[in-house]
Amino acid sequence: MAYDYALVHLKFTTPLATVLTIISYPILTRRHWYQTSILILIAVVATIPWDSYLIRHSVWTYPPDVVIGPTLLSIPAEELFFFVVQTYITSLLYHVFNKPLLHAEYLGSDSWIARGLHRTVQAVIFSLSLLGFWLTSDGGPGTYLGLILIWACPFALLTWSLGGLFMVTLPWTSVAVPIALPTLYLWIVDELALRRGTWAIESGTKLGVTIWGSLEVEEAIFFAATNVLIVFGLGAFDNALAIIDAFPDVFESAPECPKPTMLIKALFIFWSPERKERIRGIQEAVERLCRKSRSFYLASSTFAGRLRIDLVLL
Repeated sequence: MAYDYALVHLKFTTPLATVLTIISYPILTRRHWYQTSILILIAVVATIPWDSYLIRHSVWTYPPDVVIGPTLLSIPAEELFFFVVQTYITSLLYHVFNKPLLHAEYLGSDSWIARGLHRTVQAVIFSLSLLGFWLTSDGGPGTYLGLILIWACPFALLTWSLGGLFMVTLPWTSVAVPIALPTLYLWIVDELALRRGTWAIESGTKLGVTIWGSLEVEEAIFFAATNVLIVFGLGAFDNALAIIDAFPDVFESAPECPKPTMLIKALFIFWSPERKERIRGIQEAVERLCRKSRSFYLASSTFAGRLRIDLVLL
């Protein structure tokens, strides 16, 4: 029994999660914690089969003298905690950067640029999934990278299809920064862990290319991909929540924690001319408010959901 992997959490992930919790707790609502909890549950359930497969097929390994011992489907307890803590960290960053925004004003974009970018990203994700199958076809050095793409791309394509048009209209900082910051941080953590031998990628399944130090290109792509998945998932979630808040004619109430059936209904709402006009009205109200008092607009973010929309429309 050893504690090297546990020390990674004690030194790097848990302190960061604690700091972010202290910073964000005063400004986050019950809805934000609901979103985060759902994302953590999805991340754990979606990652366990894939991670277990990689370990059981020796794509990556954990020396027995670096883990405490308990496992689930061959996955060390420390690795299971990583699924939780990474999702938690990235989710909090996303919420903090999106807190000032009134998401309803970014709904239903008719911009050909936004729609073109949405379709382009869909095509890129689909192409990457095909690349993943090609890389794994011979079981050679591209296996690990291919397995990352095969696992991540379907989830990315689904969430981007459901929320991508909404996300491309958001300020870039509210999407890119919550992906970039935890990715860079986890690259540093991963490089240190690989150098110490806390975990290792088997030589026959990797390309043998490093970004810097001991950071393998596959690991860099893995952490970037997982943070993209988290943010895409939250973006699709926020898209549904914004629709629920914006259209009282469809949703009589806008609960803080909507049921999954309500979220799905929102994502597939019919965009009638009247509903597009409703969004234009919200956008014009936000523009007027920002022009007259930017500080009042930001202060309105202390209110959540439909109440904030009503205040802006006053």
